[in-house]
Amino acid sequence: MPANKTIMPLLGGAYFHIFNRGINRSTIFFKPENYVYFLYLWTKYLNDYIDVLAYCLLPNHFHFLVKLPEIVVVENPDNNETEELTSESEVGAFISERLRRLFITYSQAINIQENRTGSLFTRNFKRLMIEEDEHLRYLFFYIHYNPVKHGITNDFKNYRYSSYQAYISNKPTKISKELGLELFDGLENFLNFHNYLHEEKDILNLE
Repeated sequence: MPANKTIMPLLGGAYFHIFNRGINRSTIFFKPENYVYFLYLWTKYLNDYIDVLAYCLLPNHFHFLVKLPEIVVVENPDNNETEELTSESEVGAFISERLRRLFITYSQAINIQENRTGSLFTRNFKRLMIEEDEHLRYLFFYIHYNPVKHGITNDFKNYRYSSYQAYISNKPTKISKELGLELFDGLENFLNFHNYLHEEKDILNLE
């Protein structure tokens, strides 16, 4: 059963491939510090609420594989009381709003930096709900291999702006490394999976 490619609302508790590109395929990351700033904003707006299993940032687009929470606890700034969002649609709407704020904040900074106006990203970020472990595992490779697919590097394993290095390093990371490795039953299978598909170059279209 293939991944569901229907554009749909985000839903709590589900895995999603979230991606988008610059409007008219234009550049969205102009300098090394732009990549760093985008990841900083992701941490600021989303890391408390969402599990990131894999990501890759490229000059004119990005990919994230994420798992949405089943419950989100939010604080009401008017009375400092907390509220639980428990329905799939409520959680999805909350995460969508956090993503929207990230994209707006980043776009405003780039417009100032590049002395430009108007939209930076293609309208309505893309999302695919991934429902089977086989497709989740393949998506790890697809995301990590993307810099090679687009001719940016010959070796995805050394690409700076992806999550692959976090999986093979012992350094602290903000990605949900343990959850990701559970899908492969450990690091050895994770590495073997990437090596096998790298050799086969069997690239599906997951965009």
